[in-house]
Amino acid sequence: MRPSSETELRQSLADIATPQILVVGDLMLDRYSWGKVHRISPEAPIPVLQVAQDDQRLGGAGNVMMNLSALGAEVLACGVTGKDEAAEIVLELLQEQEIDTSGVSQHQEYTTVLKHRMIAGHTHLLRMDVDPPSQSEVPQEEMIDYLKKTVPKVDAVLVSDYGKGLLGYSVLRNIAAMGKTHNIPVLCDPRRNTNYEIYQDFTLIKPNRSETEAAVGFALTDQDSILKAAQKLKNKLDLEYVVISLDQDGMLLYHQADDYQFLNPETQEVFDVVGAGDMLISVLAFLMAGKASIEQAGYWAQLAAGMAIQHVGVVSFSRAELLHRFDYGETSGKIMTLEQLRRSLPHQELPLVFTNGYFDDISAGHLKFLHQLKTLKGFNVVAINSDRSISQQKGAAPLLNERERALPRARLRGADSPEQLSRAEGGRAPSVRALPLSRSRGRPAGDAGRHLVQPVRAARHEYRPRQPRRGERRPGRAGAAQRCGAALAPPLSPAPRAAPRPKRGHCYAKR
Repeated sequence: MRPSSETELRQSLADIATPQILVVGDLMLDRYSWGKVHRISPEAPIPVLQVAQDDQRLGGAGNVMMNLSALGAEVLACGVTGKDEAAEIVLELLQEQEIDTSGVSQHQEYTTVLKHRMIAGHTHLLRMDVDPPSQSEVPQEEMIDYLKKTVPKVDAVLVSDYGKGLLGYSVLRNIAAMGKTHNIPVLCDPRRNTNYEIYQDFTLIKPNRSETEAAVGFALTDQDSILKAAQKLKNKLDLEYVVISLDQDGMLLYHQADDYQFLNPETQEVFDVVGAGDMLISVLAFLMAGKASIEQAGYWAQLAAGMAIQHVGVVSFSRAELLHRFDYGETSGKIMTLEQLRRSLPHQELPLVFTNGYFDDISAGHLKFLHQLKTLKGFNVVAINSDRSISQQKGAAPLLNERERALPRARLRGADSPEQLSRAEGGRAPSVRALPLSRSRGRPAGDAGRHLVQPVRAARHEYRPRQPRRGERRPGRAGAAQRCGAALAPPLSPAPRAAPRPKRGHCYAKR
C-alpha cells in the first residue's frame, strides 16, 4: 500500500462532492430515561428511578446514517420497521436528518427494535430490549425490488447487520451481485459471530477483534495471527479488502499477503468507545464512495474513530471538523465545538459555569481564576475568543492561534469541557471558542445543566500562625508587659513562620 502525502490525504477528503450512499440494515430506536434514585422499592429490593427526562436517538443502522449525513453524503435508508410507536419516532428522526426513507417499509407483523436504557446519574440501572419475534417474516422480495432500482444509482452500499433477521441470504446475495455488476463498493460491518459466508463477494468487511476471533476460530494475539485471520477471511469470502479494528492497537487494512498496513490509534485519551465501530465503517464508506484509495479511507476512518472515543456518548463529525483535526494534529478531547458540547451535555441538574477570555499570554491571574472554578459545583466551560474577534478588538492578530491557545488550557484542572461558540463578527461582543478544561470530581465532560451562575471572585488569603508541634512550648508572654497592657514581649520559643507567599499558579483561598 502506497502512503499518501499530506496534501493528497487532505484533498482525498476535501475534494469529495456529495456521494450517494445506500445503507441497508437493522433500524433501531435507542431510548434513554435519565433521572435519580432516592429510595428502594417496597415491592422488591430494586431502586426506584425518578425519571427527569427521556431521550430518543437513532440506533443500529440509523447511527451509521447520521454519521454519513453529517459528513455531507446523500443517504438512502433501506430497512423494515413495525407499525408501532418506535417506528414512528425512527422515521421522524431519519427525516430530521434529511435521510431518504422511501426504502423503509412498515409491516404489522414486524416489531421495531427498541433498546431502552435507564440511567441514574452516570450509572446504568437497566436495559430493556424489544426485538422482532424469531418467527417474523421479513419482506425479502420487497427489499430486493427496491435494491434493484436503487443500487445502480448510488456510489456505495453499506450493510449494517445486527443479526435481527432482516438481512437474509437472498438479500445479501443480490447486494453483492449488483455491486460487482455495476462496480459499486459494498461494505459491511458484521455483528454476527458466525456464518460469514453470507458476505461472499463483498468489497470489504470490518469486524472487530472478538468478531474476527469467532469467525476464524482462533485468538488474535499478535500481528502474525491477525494477518493469518485476515487472509483466511479474504480467501474464504473472496473479498477485496478486510479491515479489522483492534481497539487500542489500532486497525489493520488488508489487501493481500504482501499488501497490508497496520494503522496506529490517533489518540491517547479514551472517554467512551461506544460508536467507534460505526464511525470507522461510516468514514470508510464515505471515502470509498468518493473514489479515495483504501489507504486514504483507512487513515480518515482511524482519525475519526480516535476523535469519537474522546467524547462521551455517540457523536458525529462534519468534514470540516475532521479537516480541522488534520490541520492542527492531536488535541484534547476536552476541546470541542458548540454543537459537540450541546450533544454531549447529559440531562443533569447541575449549573453551567461559563467564562471566556483571550488567553493569549497566560498569567498568574489567569491561573488563579481558572483554579477557582474547581470550587464551584457545576460544569465549567472556558471559552477561547476566536482569532478574528481578537483582531477586531485589539487591532492586531493574537500571538497564538486558537488551537495553540486552547491546548494549554485543556491540560489545566478547573473546567469540564470545551466548545467553539460562534456568533456574528463585529461590535464588541466577541466570537468565542468554548473550552472545558478538566473532568473535575470524576465527572465526564458535559456534566452540566443549562443555568448560568455568578462569576467567581478571587478570595483573599488569610494568614494563620503556625500551631505548636506536640511537646513544643507555647510562646511565652512577658508578665509585666501583659499586666500593664503594653505591647507583648517577644515569644520565648521560635517565632512563627512568616506568611507564605502565593506560589505562581496557586490560589490560597479562605477555607
